Amino acid sequence: MRPILVLSIALMAPIPGFAGLPGRPPEPGKVPGPGETLMEESPDGEGVANLPWARGQKFRTLDDYLAHLERQGAIDLPWWRQVEPGIYELVGIRVPGVPPERATRAELMRRFGFTR
Repeated sequence: MRPILVLSIALMAPIPGFAGLPGRPPEPGKVPGPGETLMEESPDGEGVANLPWARGQKFRTLDDYLAHLERQGAIDLPWWRQVEPGIYELVGIRVPGVPPERATRAELMRRFGFTR
């Protein structure tokens, strides 16, 4: 096979363990409703587990998780930056011609399953 064809096929294959971008539902159509989340509180009460790009860590607060994402942004992973008081913008993923994704703090808390 030609190298370009092999690369094209490889890029179309799903990536094992990839749950999607931070702050976005892992599967289309599974958007959390009011009071719901796709993430889960860990059984031991030590924080929220199974967060995108968390690398197996659990986080007690949204601020702890956002700080982790920002540190990971140094290695080209997406993260949320506060652009106004209580308003966050997804950094690291830009599609030309599409405005950047923004969310309020309350939306991020609900999306990621945090209560504080």
